[in-house]
Amino acid sequence: MEIKFSLNSESKITTNIMSKGLLNFFVSFKGSGSTEINKETTSYKFNYKKKKKGRATTIIFKDQKVIQNYSQPPRKNKANLVPIQKHHLKNVLDPLTAINDILFSQKNELNCTKKIKVFDGSDVFYLILSQRNTKDYEVNSSKIAFKQPLKKCRLGYQTVAGHEIEDEKDYNKKYVDIFYGKKNGIYLPYLLKTKSKITIKMFLK
Repeated sequence: MEIKFSLNSESKITTNIMSKGLLNFFVSFKGSGSTEINKETTSYKFNYKKKKKGRATTIIFKDQKVIQNYSQPPRKNKANLVPIQKHHLKNVLDPLTAINDILFSQKNELNCTKKIKVFDGSDVFYLILSQRNTKDYEVNSSKIAFKQPLKKCRLGYQTVAGHEIEDEKDYNKKYVDIFYGKKNGIYLPYLLKTKSKITIKMFLK
């Protein structure tokens, strides 16, 4: 899977996602999204196409509170979902702002203690960044531009609401290991790695 993530300015973040290689053999997936920060509101838009299906989602936030949320086509109401209540949609960020904060807002000292509540249009969940140890990791790969030892943090997922009840245990087991390297006094993510049915690795170019 190829993911392009761009901070175009202080007020706009964009992403493009496309399945590649072996993953594209099993399922073809394309998606694009953007977050625009205005004076009073933040607008998050994401659309995807998977085989013959697709959906476009728009969420408007104000003071980290959801004030509008709509999709085309509309999502179907399911009886087995954990219901989203009003308080779930307060103190919440859009996915791109949350990922930008976790990946690209590190400073001179690596901060692997973060917990951010996110709403993506259907689910409310926490992204939790933690550090299990402080040792250095040597990663032998020609795809990594950074050749010095890396520090590893783990990004975990914690369900809140909007998900199907039977999926909760599986969702809460999901994680991504992020390997940061320090360049010009700032920590940047050079490798993202997770393990599921298919091991996924992402490299910073």
